[in-house]
Amino acid sequence: MRQPAKILVVDDERAVRIMLETALRAHGYRVETAANGADARMRIEHEEFDLLLLDLQLGDIDGIDILREVKERSPATEVILLTAHGSINSAIAALRYGAFDYLLKPAQVAEIRERVERALNNRRINLQRTELLQRISESARALGLIESGSHPISAPSTSSDHLTVGPLMLDLRRHAAYLGEHVLTLTRTEFALLTALAQNPDTALSYTALSEAVYGRAQPEDEARSLLRPHIARLRQKLDATKTPGIALISIRSMGYMLQTENAPVP
Repeated sequence: MRQPAKILVVDDERAVRIMLETALRAHGYRVETAANGADARMRIEHEEFDLLLLDLQLGDIDGIDILREVKERSPATEVILLTAHGSINSAIAALRYGAFDYLLKPAQVAEIRERVERALNNRRINLQRTELLQRISESARALGLIESGSHPISAPSTSSDHLTVGPLMLDLRRHAAYLGEHVLTLTRTEFALLTALAQNPDTALSYTALSEAVYGRAQPEDEARSLLRPHIARLRQKLDATKTPGIALISIRSMGYMLQTENAPVP
C-alpha cells in the first residue's frame, strides 16, 4: 500500500503553519513544519519530501535559497511557493528555478489542496516515467542494444525524436536524458540547456544564445548570465556525478559554455 505523500510546510508565521498543517493532515498527507530557513535546511539535509510548501520571505534565509537547495538535493521534490502580493514578481521568477507553482497569501483551503494534488500528481508522473525509461535502458543494455562506455564524437546524431552526442542521448519527445548507463533527472530548464549545448557540441554558446534557446528570446548578456548560472551549475553537477567519460560541460572564459567531447582539444 502506497504511503501518503510527505509534505514540509516552511513558514515563519505560526498561524499559517498551523492552518496548512491542519488542512493537509485532514486530507491524509503526512505533514512536518519548519519555522525558519535554518530548520528547513536541516530537515531537507536529512529527509526527502514529496513536496514543500515554502514561504518566499523567511526571516533568516531567502526562500529562493531553500528552493535551490532542495532542487539540488532532490530534483523530484515539488515546491509550491507561498507569497504575499508584494513579492509576486519574485514568485514568478522563482518558477525558473524549478518551483511548480505559487499561492498568494492568504489562500483558501480548497485552493491549497487543489494545487498540492496537482503538484504531487506531476511528481508521480515524472517518477513513473523515469523508472520506465530506466527499465527500458537496462533491458536494451542487457540485450546489447546499448553499449557502455564512451564513444568517439565528430557530430551529433539526430532524428525527429532523439539527439545523441557520444554517451549522451536525449529523447526530445519525452524530455528524457541518458548519460552512459545513467538516467538524468533534469528540470525543464536544464533539459532545454542540455539540448541547446548538445546540438552544438564543442562550440561555445553565449548566455544570450542559451537564453534564446531556453526562453525563446535573446536577453542581454548580463541578465541572461544571472538567470542561467544556477541552472547551468546544477546541470553540470548532475553530469559530473555520473562520472561518465567522453563528455563534459565546461565554461569558456568571456564567452559562455560548451559541451566538450572527448575528441575536442582543451581550450
